Amino acid sequence: MGVSSKKPTHVDEHVGKRLRLRRNLLGLSQDELARRLGLTSQLIQKYEAGETRISASRLYGIAAQLAVPITWFFDELESKKRPSAESKQTAEAQDWSELVTKRESRQLLELYFGIADERLRRKLMEVAQLLKTTGAE
Repeated sequence: MGVSSKKPTHVDEHVGKRLRLRRNLLGLSQDELARRLGLTSQLIQKYEAGETRISASRLYGIAAQLAVPITWFFDELESKKRPSAESKQTAEAQDWSELVTKRESRQLLELYFGIADERLRRKLMEVAQLLKTTGAE
């Protein structure tokens, strides 16, 4: 499935279910949530049913209104339902995300981008590549 598809997917359904769950946990009606967001209750109903996709900016606003991080809507998403190519890309992105959240990785990035001279940064990359190659033997 391409990125341009407008048809809701299992991810949209999952996000809708999580929206309904959080709204219910807070004791909010669809009408109340819709009022707070400046939307119609029918649109909230469609979001919750997974019939209508939620844009990133709209989901950001919903997350703020429901006092959860935006990632909360994707918790418990079953990876086995993802198409294989998407699953591979998602796994790679997750690996990268986990890598950059490590303290050592953040420190390395801060040090690297703290070097103002681009030539020195390139030299550092060459040294790192050499160390990686040497360490692999």
